[in-house]
Amino acid sequence: MKAVILAGGYATRLRPLTITRPKPLLPVLGKPLIHWLVESLGRAGVREVVVSVRYMSQQVKEALGNGDELGVSVSYVEESSPLGDAGPLKLVDEVVGLETTFLVVYGDVFTDVEIARLVELHRRSGAIATLTAVPVENPERYGILELGEDGRVVSFVEKPTYRPRSNLANAGIYVFEPEVLKYVERGRRQKIAVDLIPKILRTGPVYAYVHRGLWFDIGVPDDYLRANLAALGTYYPEGYVSRSAEVLGEVKGPVYVGSEAVVEEGSVLGPYTVILDGVRVGRGSLVRGSLVMRRTRIGSSTYVKDSIIGEDCSIGSWVRIESGTVIGDQVSVADEIFINRRNYILPYKELSDSIWREGEVIL
Repeated sequence: MKAVILAGGYATRLRPLTITRPKPLLPVLGKPLIHWLVESLGRAGVREVVVSVRYMSQQVKEALGNGDELGVSVSYVEESSPLGDAGPLKLVDEVVGLETTFLVVYGDVFTDVEIARLVELHRRSGAIATLTAVPVENPERYGILELGEDGRVVSFVEKPTYRPRSNLANAGIYVFEPEVLKYVERGRRQKIAVDLIPKILRTGPVYAYVHRGLWFDIGVPDDYLRANLAALGTYYPEGYVSRSAEVLGEVKGPVYVGSEAVVEEGSVLGPYTVILDGVRVGRGSLVRGSLVMRRTRIGSSTYVKDSIIGEDCSIGSWVRIESGTVIGDQVSVADEIFINRRNYILPYKELSDSIWREGEVIL
């Protein structure tokens, strides 16, 4: 079986993190998101993965290569212009062929869905398409499915403006029969939820596989941070510290400490904190509920709470970073700086003045 991973989007809502990398390469516990997806597909028996790319496509190709290290064959189809999430399916079909049942996975989904069980349900039901559904607390953000007693999809509404009767959201993992491709127009920008699903609902049986485990649609930085912390709690409930890391400070609750990371004396990590390879946390600092990416240096007596700090940053001493802050790659923050809540700092910035207001974007 072939699987198509849709990985060409600009991910503007995840900036500043996606100014320097495409969304599928955002790390979850140190591993690129797209690696989690490919490994999950491989465990389900998929041996051929086609990745639809556009934005920063070379980075995706370098990260995955030909798939040998992940145990699958990986090839690429590049969009010359944005085609949405349905348009690339026609392009993939023309380039590599989708003659039999195939999977489609959004490249920004982090989940532990059992894909083999999804495919099994699809084959047993005789559906033209099978969607994955997950229960959500805020259905207005998602495409919402209403199911019959047998699991058949009876209605689908994309981001309803009213309170829907169902809270089952489209999870962005599909099994399709080749005949759905006749509803995708060549070279035209189209969406699966808006343009494709309504058509196939009128023409053939569509079923849903309901997943009640780990699932995150990584659309905004808050989602991305929550995905990392949920993965930490799921896969390392007692925490993980690399053998090559040096932790001299205190660890509270589950934390993830990558290789060659250093946590100096008197500092405190956690609970629920992820620091990736090569990060250094200075003496007497506190990092809590946060994600710190590779090779970033945090000075002494600095406080970081519920925030994301990108790669290769230099955060000074006696700095205070409040909840919801997102700092892009290679940002330098001087000593004794205060950064208020929910500020976004773009890459390569040298910050020498405090940010007292909330919700600013620092160019």
